[in-house]
Amino acid sequence: MDVVIEFVVKDLYKAAEFYIKYLGFTEEFTEYDPPSWMQLKKDNTIIMLVTYDYAKVDIPNFREYTLSTNLYKFRYSSLEEIKTIYEHAKKDNREIFLDFRKSDYRYEFGIYDEDNNMILVTKVTDE
Repeated sequence: MDVVIEFVVKDLYKAAEFYIKYLGFTEEFTEYDPPSWMQLKKDNTIIMLVTYDYAKVDIPNFREYTLSTNLYKFRYSSLEEIKTIYEHAKKDNREIFLDFRKSDYRYEFGIYDEDNNMILVTKVTDE
């Protein structure tokens, strides 16, 4: 089984820019005219982005758009990579909800994406 995250977003291209610019994803393809669905990939991880307007049409009884309280964790294998992501986000004045820290068995920081989803960027350690 694979788990694929599908984020419902306000603006497809703004959302994609966040994941491409900060987390290193690449755009694989988009669908529909005008584009309302996009797939992004990094290594073995796939993220799908879908516009709220399209989701409402595609899925009967789709809920009203609300702010997320979900926490999505992206685990990286390189400490240098997450430090670079953190510094890049700080330089761009991105909203960070958890400053870079060493915690039990991991390094981590938290950042909001374009739709206020809470993204936790981590690197697991043996310490």
